[in-house]
Amino acid sequence: MKITLVRRINMSFREFRRATFLIAQKDLKIEFRRPYEVLSILTFSVGSMLIASLALRGSSTVIPEIVAAVLWIIIFFINILTFTTSFTREADRGTLGGLKTLPCSPLAILAGKIIYGTALIFLVICVLVPCSILFLNLQLGGSFPLLIFICFLGAVGFSFAGSFVSGLVMFSEGKTLLLSLLLIPVCMPVILPSVITTGKIIRGASLFDILPELRLLLAFLLLITAIMILTFTFVLEE
Repeated sequence: MKITLVRRINMSFREFRRATFLIAQKDLKIEFRRPYEVLSILTFSVGSMLIASLALRGSSTVIPEIVAAVLWIIIFFINILTFTTSFTREADRGTLGGLKTLPCSPLAILAGKIIYGTALIFLVICVLVPCSILFLNLQLGGSFPLLIFICFLGAVGFSFAGSFVSGLVMFSEGKTLLLSLLLIPVCMPVILPSVITTGKIIRGASLFDILPELRLLLAFLLLITAIMILTFTFVLEE
């Protein structure tokens, strides 16, 4: 009996994982078939950082906290641009019904959107962070991998929040405006610790020094995961 139950759980997990990655792969293929959208997000992020760097270079000293705030504000707007078309695209094109008929859990659909968003945001971050280091002449030394790790955690947090909020507003008339307004309070638990952590890393902090902020980020991920598990099935059905 126990062996049969374990096998069923393993099969359910494999089916969930397969459906999740197929949905994420489908969205990424659609996104890169129209490269102008990705290029526009990259252009926006690099251009914003260039303008910010020109403004910051005019001051006598570049304060790490200001650099961190500018970086994460840009990433936040990248998040808005990314998830404006996440579930909205499915609703507008009439493909949401097809997603609902898939033999998988609604949470697998949400997880696929989260992976898609994380991959897209992190791709832009991998271009944005080196550009910020180059434009602002930051001396990170061995802290660069730690900064990339924090940016990855932030991208995951933004993807969780963005996917869930995008699902909530996909049937609304003013969904673009609603998405932007709702993401501001929802993403604050990601933005604030990420800004503080990034400022510390620029100043040369180690992993031990940023543990309190990492705990906040992980706590937010656990909280929003619990909320999505409890509510997203009803969101998708309604």
